[in-house]
Amino acid sequence: MDFFGHQDQARKRTKQLILLFALALFTLIFLTNLLVAGFLWGNPDIFPGLGKELVQDPSLLDIFNYMSSQAWFTTSAIVCSFVGIAYLYKAAKLSGGGASIAESLGGRLLPPDAEDFYEKRLLNIVEEMAIASGMPVPQVYLLDDEIGINAFAAGFQPSDAIIGVTKGCLTKLSRLQLQGVIGHEFSHILNGDMRMNMRLIAILFGILCIGLLGRVIIEAGARHSIYNRVSTQPTVFASSSSKKEGGVPLFFIGIGLMILGYSGVFFGKLIQAAVSRQREYLADASAVQFTRDPQAIAEALKVIGYGGVGSSIGHSRREEFSHAFFGNAIYSHFSSHFGFLSTHPKLEERIRRIDKHWDGEWIKPQTLRQAYDESPQLVSKAKIRPEELLTGVAAAMTAAIDYNTPNNTPNNAPLAASDSKRQQDVLDAETVLTTAAHDASNARALCYGLLLAPNSSLVHEQQLDLIQQYCGQGLLTQVKQLLPAIQQLDESKRLPIIDKAIPALKLLSADQYSEFKQLLVKLVQADGKIDLFEWCVYRMILQYLNPAFGKAKAIKAKHGNVKKLNSEIETLLSFVANHGHDTLEGALESFSIAAGIAGFEDLTLQPKRESLKAFNIALDTLTEAYPHIKGRIMKALAACVRTNGVEVIERELVQTIAAILECPTPDLFD
Repeated sequence: MDFFGHQDQARKRTKQLILLFALALFTLIFLTNLLVAGFLWGNPDIFPGLGKELVQDPSLLDIFNYMSSQAWFTTSAIVCSFVGIAYLYKAAKLSGGGASIAESLGGRLLPPDAEDFYEKRLLNIVEEMAIASGMPVPQVYLLDDEIGINAFAAGFQPSDAIIGVTKGCLTKLSRLQLQGVIGHEFSHILNGDMRMNMRLIAILFGILCIGLLGRVIIEAGARHSIYNRVSTQPTVFASSSSKKEGGVPLFFIGIGLMILGYSGVFFGKLIQAAVSRQREYLADASAVQFTRDPQAIAEALKVIGYGGVGSSIGHSRREEFSHAFFGNAIYSHFSSHFGFLSTHPKLEERIRRIDKHWDGEWIKPQTLRQAYDESPQLVSKAKIRPEELLTGVAAAMTAAIDYNTPNNTPNNAPLAASDSKRQQDVLDAETVLTTAAHDASNARALCYGLLLAPNSSLVHEQQLDLIQQYCGQGLLTQVKQLLPAIQQLDESKRLPIIDKAIPALKLLSADQYSEFKQLLVKLVQADGKIDLFEWCVYRMILQYLNPAFGKAKAIKAKHGNVKKLNSEIETLLSFVANHGHDTLEGALESFSIAAGIAGFEDLTLQPKRESLKAFNIALDTLTEAYPHIKGRIMKALAACVRTNGVEVIERELVQTIAAILECPTPDLFD
């Protein structure tokens, strides 16, 4: 799947979206001017100064004679300003990223260590899909009051993305079907649809606000009319004086603006439909790639069609977010018969694109008993506090390390048994660290522990002193409890464990996060140098957590000419090539192969540098490159490290670069 090509398509779709919005705005401006002209035609004595000229015995064809060019300009400016202010207001409200959308829909943030069966199953699936897609694990929100089967992804980029799931989706789908839905939402993130959806939400709000203004004016007109009736006795419809005072005019202006506003809804539907239906087909296809099973997404769609509420959403704000959902959030007989107004393709069409041999039968939702039988390991047990679990396992891990030392291994111990024991220890270590990653306090201890120097090093004790100085004895004890598991952890699992810890770390307070970052820097600098793994851990954490503790902003693509980025690309490739080889010849070979495969010309291998300054500067510039250029860069980096076999640290380096460039690459090393 060419995710970078699809991201470019999403960017082009955004340009189309702006053009459609401009067309809708122009139409609304014209209709508003027509409304004002009609009002003056019917009430020429109320605002005589606005008319272009006095018309004797006016007819409907003379309607525009009651609007001077200045009045046209003033009305147009008011409409543009109103829509623009509404757009900016909504954009500011969305600056909180995907979390702001989930919360506005009544979503509840699920804690990473949730104990409910359905919630644990969902969080496990989200972690699996994140690893499969090469993304950080997003936070998950549950819409408790929604019984329809639906879900959505929201955010400006992968680092601040969230997944929202309805209660119906959680409880009615099997594990496989839920995997298909979550895979679909992850594909929206990878294909660049989320950012487009966020912009579309703000644009639609601006258009719909005209209708809201009409409603306010109607209410004001009604109140004014009632006041006139009380104070002057003649009825509103009979008294010309009351008309001049504004009761009936306000009422009809309000009606007119409401008509305009809801014509804005029509335009909004057209815009939503124009940009979303094909993206849904693409996301379904990508979900098949992630789950490796076409039946996952197909069965989820078949359950939606079984009966009941389907994928409907009941929240009052569903209209503005309807295009971002997995299925149709609003069922309408009108849009179901006129497909060009629907934000999603018909269920039957989506299913047949995946399952060409579908017999037309829908699938009954899963029961709780079936869910328990399917995932018995998740059935609720007595909750054990994380520190209790870690204390018990730490002793077991320490014993395992002692057992596996050469001096304690019997000479006649079978090699196969020893290997099996070692593999089990690694699995146990990963289980312990995954449990720790789901708790905010232990997640910090996990990150600190991964940065510690070997026990035999003097720096190790200095680092432990720093932890105690910054965080106290309690957190230091947690770090020490985790160390045996960290020492057993396979190197290839280090960054994935960090990914799993991200949702828990996002639960820190602002002060805790500030302290967390400061201590990370101190631990990295304790030995006077920064190795590649330390750089990877620190940059990954900043990349994923900074948006959560500040305003989430979309990275704007500025650089579309690859030749103007030659210097930065050269710096990036040179750094990776030089650190992957001990000899100049090896670095030159990798560099040349990488540049050739990606089609980069006129690049020269730079000398090896220990400083990371130029490398970081180049990365910052390349974050603003267009998606297709980022895709070529990642292709070059993968080729560069594959030349002499992919080492763990090289894989971690390239994965970190992918995270910084906001371009997850699920099939990078396939």
